[in-house]
Amino acid sequence: MAKTKVTFKTVRLSDSDWKILADYPDTEQREITGFASKADADDWINGDRKIAWLRSQGYAK
Repeated sequence: MAKTKVTFKTVRLSDSDWKILADYPDTEQREITGFASKADADDWINGDRKIAWLRSQGYAK
């Protein structure tokens, strides 16, 4: 079975409110909210929190 590729995109809601959109093939898009800046959201995408979230969703070991 091929691995599912999840893509992440940061979205600005206001100067101090950002979210991440997680796109799964053939499923509904998911939102991760609560980021104070683009840098905070980028840190989440590039760090351990993304892996922990993927594990909680069943997409990583």
